[in-house]
Amino acid sequence: MSGWRRQARVLRICWRAAVAGELEYRLNFLSHAALSAFWMVWAAAGASVYFRFTGAVAGWTHAEVLVVIGLFFTLNGLRQALLQPNLERMTEYVRRGTLDFLLTKPFDAQLLVSLRHVRINNLLDPALGLTLTLVGVVLSGRGVSVAALASFLLLLACAALLMYALSVVLMALALVMLAAEELDRVSFAFVELSRFPVQMYRDPAQTVLTVVPVAFLTTFPASALLGRLDAYLLPIAVAVAGGAVVLATLAWRRCLRSYAGASS
Repeated sequence: MSGWRRQARVLRICWRAAVAGELEYRLNFLSHAALSAFWMVWAAAGASVYFRFTGAVAGWTHAEVLVVIGLFFTLNGLRQALLQPNLERMTEYVRRGTLDFLLTKPFDAQLLVSLRHVRINNLLDPALGLTLTLVGVVLSGRGVSVAALASFLLLLACAALLMYALSVVLMALALVMLAAEELDRVSFAFVELSRFPVQMYRDPAQTVLTVVPVAFLTTFPASALLGRLDAYLLPIAVAVAGGAVVLATLAWRRCLRSYAGASS
């Protein structure tokens, strides 16, 4: 455990330095926060178009869809704040030889490369997203039990792990691909597909998004919070998230063994 505590302490130092650097531009942070709030309100209002002539679409009411949209903004905010700034730098690390320097550090290379930087401009997005999620729950008129809340938090953690696993896989690909500048778009597309419940997609898209697994990002956590999730999906979600992190780590180590350094 001492090793994990040391690594957590180093990451805190890195994050503190990153936050201190970005706080020099506080107006930029406030403008991004205002823009995020605008886009979230716009998305919530735009979703009402689907319910203009019906009370439910694919079994989801407008209020319940707001829960999903709120979770989308929550997870996308986490992606932009914690994962995107590191993924964007990966190609530069490889091209300039910075990765060679990082690999010599007495620290887990995967954690250092994937979580070293943080972008404060998007740190408010998860709070805004969770606020919209709460509004959706209240408007739906559904009570939230302790079991439903616990299931929701567990599935939300699994969703965060899935996004992290995808980011690590993309970083591993950057080690072996010559043109990897646009890998972050893959990460964004993966999260973007979870903006609405997967039931609103037609088959075979619905099945594909469940297997991929986009449904584990927002649809299942929202279903758990609304008390409409099948209990058997909880252990499946844990297994999928854990398996994704393990496979991503193996892919990183595999590609790292084939990495010969910037001089190659």
